[in-house]
Amino acid sequence: MLIADWSKLPKELLQIISEKLNCEFNELRFRSVCSSWRSSSIPPKNHLLNLPSKFPYPSKNNNNTSTYPIFKRTIFLINPPPNQQQQQTLNPWLIKIGLDSRGRTSLWNPLSRDKQLRLRFQLPHYFDFNQLSLFKLGHEFVIGDFPSVYPNESYSTENSHFMKKVVAYDDTLNSGNDRSCSVLLTIHISGKLAIFRSGDQQWMIMPEMPPNPYTDVCVFNGRPIAVDSAGRTVVVGSDLSLDLVAEAVFGGDTKYLVESDGELLLVDKYSNRVGQFRQFRQFERSDYEQSDLFSFGADDERDYVIGIERAVRFDVFRLDENDKKWVKLTNLGDRVLFLGKDCAFSVKASNLPMANGNCLIFRDDDYGRDLHSTGLGIDVFCLDKQQILPLSSLPRCSNLFWPPPQWTGLD
Repeated sequence: MLIADWSKLPKELLQIISEKLNCEFNELRFRSVCSSWRSSSIPPKNHLLNLPSKFPYPSKNNNNTSTYPIFKRTIFLINPPPNQQQQQTLNPWLIKIGLDSRGRTSLWNPLSRDKQLRLRFQLPHYFDFNQLSLFKLGHEFVIGDFPSVYPNESYSTENSHFMKKVVAYDDTLNSGNDRSCSVLLTIHISGKLAIFRSGDQQWMIMPEMPPNPYTDVCVFNGRPIAVDSAGRTVVVGSDLSLDLVAEAVFGGDTKYLVESDGELLLVDKYSNRVGQFRQFRQFERSDYEQSDLFSFGADDERDYVIGIERAVRFDVFRLDENDKKWVKLTNLGDRVLFLGKDCAFSVKASNLPMANGNCLIFRDDDYGRDLHSTGLGIDVFCLDKQQILPLSSLPRCSNLFWPPPQWTGLD
């Protein structure tokens, strides 16, 4: 029986394969096979190449001189080596990997922005990804100095209060040439959308004041999508127009957008306020004057209160683009939705140590949580039982995030 010579694959076929790779690790693996594969690979798209290395926070007052770095982090589901998996049933590892503000590769809680997970020893540590089955679940962009030097996440870098989740996409219509223009989209503290195009010096806060503040943004099928607190969903056009994608879905307090199996889902979180957190920080009044997020003391405009909320239940909807509406789902089937601070993603339960899907895994408010505590504060909402349980109630999933499985050699 002849053994195939994979180095002889046609260049055109290799280019098609390389274009399908959506993960930097897989691109590196592809290029490492041999010289013909390396020369045939399509350079991976890097949104950050056309953007500055540091950004100001979105402000109506362009006199601000403080800038913060941007980082891309990737969420992986890592399976054990096949030879170990055959010997015994081993659980996968769900982890977020990305640089910290010092340029060091770090491990992060996949559902948190500022929760760095620390090993008993410092990286670098030998960890051969070529020997593992690696699945990219999603990625996120964060702007700021992370991890925070403050004792809990509510004191995270100043700009994180001025912007929520950041997404990147390509805008070919406004690039002025054949090359695409990289664009960042985020939510300003006022509830308005803010964008930053390659070549810009400042964020541009979109002038339209929405009926309700925006709560989440995502990129779906290459299009930037935003949803407000009432569920009204729009797509951001190249001319900064906001075209309706779906009408409002009234009910919960916070809306999340999640891509799952080629569909766009809306998760509606119902919350109860369980307390408040007071913080002192100097802001420009023009930035917060239209925001309902903060309440200010009469004697000091820089003293503000953040409400601490806890989830009580969730509803899930599927986008029907033809009818421009959200259709409520009563069953997610095998799917498990993960709601992170800066990235939401979907995984099949069959790829996890879970008997069934049809649930959401989430982390509630960060305010007041200790950055250096061992607990991750992660819970599970079962859609069929309409019940919230701690992740520890699923024995095989309790260590899905941390500590690392023994087979990694990082425990």
